[in-house]
Amino acid sequence: MRQYNTKFIIISLIAYFFMANPLIACDDTLVMLLTAKNPTSEFSKSIRSFMNSLTLLGSSLKANLKDDYNTELESVLNSWLEFSKKYMTNPPEEAKNDKNWISKMSSTARKIGEIRKLVNNKQYLEAHNNVLELSNTIGTFFEAAGISEEKQVFITTSADLNDLQRLAEQKTISEFNEKITKIKSDLEEFKKYIKLEEDLSVASNTALLIESVSQVLVKNESPEEIDNSITKLRTSFEELRSRILMQEWFSTDEAQVERE
Repeated sequence: MRQYNTKFIIISLIAYFFMANPLIACDDTLVMLLTAKNPTSEFSKSIRSFMNSLTLLGSSLKANLKDDYNTELESVLNSWLEFSKKYMTNPPEEAKNDKNWISKMSSTARKIGEIRKLVNNKQYLEAHNNVLELSNTIGTFFEAAGISEEKQVFITTSADLNDLQRLAEQKTISEFNEKITKIKSDLEEFKKYIKLEEDLSVASNTALLIESVSQVLVKNESPEEIDNSITKLRTSFEELRSRILMQEWFSTDEAQVERE
């Protein structure tokens, strides 16, 4: 029962956070899922803190409603400093067998440096694109801990949606179309984990949204319209992800109760 309550709390928090932040550029709800196995470890708390600050910077740059983003940038720098002080050369227990750990840390530090330079130079669109690129790499910090095929699909799809956002902003039509094809493939991977009829309807709606998004550059829609379409698509994928997790977690708990 205690395990059931823990899982229910985690999935509820993820659902709440996701609904309260529908315009976020970085998928820190995914980081919450990846740290759900040991949510109170120092590593889990540190990487969530870093991802939360990166999310805030990304969403602020995306909204572009301020003259500067020094406060948001400072939060990213501070959270990364705390994370790197603990783990730059000494990986956490979850990643103790990761031979590429130092390389990943160094690469992340360089990307943060690039983002800092862009923000300071008020190149906010480029900074936002770099935030998207950085957020795509966060899942690699969990590779040594072992990632299930299902969660790997979630990570890949999140990265593809971030890439789609970036390519749409850059109006890179050929690469944008290639990414649409890849996201259609992602949806097919999602469908492998669907068991309930009502979840299939969500998948069908997601497919329609993909088709809608595929036309935004051809129709020369405004940046606001493009952003709204991609946000709806991201929302649908995340709803589908939550449904898959709930059916998996709750069915596991029911089986455990029956055995007891």
